[in-house]
Amino acid sequence: FWLKPFFSTRRNPLRRKAPVSARKCDQFDPERMDFTLSSKHKREVEQRRKEAKRKLEQKKRDDELRAAMEQDLLKREEQRHEEIQQDRLRQEQEALMNDGVRYRVQLQPYPCVRSDDKLELPASALAELERQGALERGELLTFSVSVPSTLGGGTVLGRTHAGVAEFTAEEGSVGVPAKVALCLTKGAGLATLAAVGKVEVRFVRLPRSAKSLVRFQPRGEGFHAGGAKAVSMNLEHVLQETLRGHTTLTEGDWLPIRHEGSTFELVVRELEPEQQLALINTDLTVEVMPSEQTEAELQAQEALRLAQEAAAREAEEREQRRLERARRKASELGAEPPAGGDVVQLLVRLPGGGRLTRRFARTEALGRVLDWVESEPDSRVEAGAFRVVQKWPGHCRELGPAEAAESLGSLGFARQEALFLQHIAPGEENADVGAPNLSSPAEAEGAKRLISLPARRLAVPASADGGAWSAAEAVANSILDSRLNGEGTPTHDEAEEPVLEELHGNDLVEVFHRLKAQGMAAQEAAMAAKKYAAQLRELGEMGIEDWVEAARLLETHGGRLVRVMNVLIKRAAEAEAKATSEAAAAQGPASEAITAEEVAVSDVA
Repeated sequence: FWLKPFFSTRRNPLRRKAPVSARKCDQFDPERMDFTLSSKHKREVEQRRKEAKRKLEQKKRDDELRAAMEQDLLKREEQRHEEIQQDRLRQEQEALMNDGVRYRVQLQPYPCVRSDDKLELPASALAELERQGALERGELLTFSVSVPSTLGGGTVLGRTHAGVAEFTAEEGSVGVPAKVALCLTKGAGLATLAAVGKVEVRFVRLPRSAKSLVRFQPRGEGFHAGGAKAVSMNLEHVLQETLRGHTTLTEGDWLPIRHEGSTFELVVRELEPEQQLALINTDLTVEVMPSEQTEAELQAQEALRLAQEAAAREAEEREQRRLERARRKASELGAEPPAGGDVVQLLVRLPGGGRLTRRFARTEALGRVLDWVESEPDSRVEAGAFRVVQKWPGHCRELGPAEAAESLGSLGFARQEALFLQHIAPGEENADVGAPNLSSPAEAEGAKRLISLPARRLAVPASADGGAWSAAEAVANSILDSRLNGEGTPTHDEAEEPVLEELHGNDLVEVFHRLKAQGMAAQEAAMAAKKYAAQLRELGEMGIEDWVEAARLLETHGGRLVRVMNVLIKRAAEAEAKATSEAAAAQGPASEAITAEEVAVSDVA
């Protein structure tokens, strides 16, 4: 019987009871189940709604993008068709003008030493033009020269026209004088043509006129040294010598002129009767416009004058509106009340020293006082642009539209009150009626100095950048300087040859020995020294070391120094381009290795 307590059927007191919530979970709760299902359904419906909205918005954006792309494609297609149509019309016009002759080729440009605008074309150009009968009429041969838009980084450098001097250039190349190169590159510089692969040369017969007019505009500061001192030159003589030998003129061309070793550039702004003309058998009238700096200053002055007139008109109209509003306010005020106990005598002091006085009933609103101030012409105030100030030592209160509904009594006005008129826009009260707010002369002068113009490009000697184009430009400038100084009157290519002093005696012997030392036969060296000693000495002073090759070139070109210099400059340019390409090819693998190493390092990082 003593074991009975341990086997009793009553519940073990050590056994933990389950929590009430757990016991309740064992029971089925339909209401709680419905609430859970309803919440889940709402969340799913909201998610589906958001997803549908997102898809709809995405579809709308895709449709808009597709429509924009189609519109852009359509616009580009229309533009392409228009360009094709314009090009077809231009070709038809050119074919009609050229009598069916078509010559269009892309050639490698190289600098040639000429002071005119004539090209050096390959012999194949002459053969093609002769085959099409372009030489039968014996007319002047003119060409359009341009940089194709697909070359030079996609940038069109320029377009001009030129004649032809000879057909001696190597196949695939064209000799371009410095003046023609300047019209193609303009402010980019002649060296830009070195980076351009090819230029397009197209045969075109330019119109002629018995009388023509050209208007030149000096670039930058014009004929001024440092923008201050004007350069004194015989411009008529300079233009005559500069245009001598020129074949064509085109609107937009840059024409460099020389004076005392400096280059001034003129821009062909207007050309009549056509935008491009052949300068053969024409009476050319030249007009010089104000320089770009002067024109910009005149435009700034005109703009300032127009702004002043507009400001004056606006001020006058604003004053008329103010006076009209003042008359209307005055008619709405009514009669002034007589003096009495319930009347306030107001004195308003104006910023210019004047004063206004009037009586108001104490029950009148402050808005009536503001209307009265506006109705006085001497106040010169705009609606809402002023305040009346109640001020005495230790007290200052501004009264305006915010207090317009309050009566004078509620504002604490005494029988006599002195107020001060304050303009919201300071300085407006001091402006003269009818006078605009104009800039001072110093500000106008400062505005002139802020005019931004392209700097005048001065021709640099060959030593400045070592380029072949700059060397050719320097030689052409030297030839033009000689002409301007009266050293010969060139009427053909031979006349552009520099005048050299003949060598005698020991000088001839030195040339002979140098030719013989470089490997030339004695008899050939003696003949070359006798014929071309002065030219060889001149080439030697220019840095030409191979006199044997120079003597052979002189023999080939009839002793013409300029022609030989053209050939040597072209060869130097080709050698420089070849060395640059070889150096770039040699550096290619190393740069690729560095790039691969950098990529590997970045991947590790």
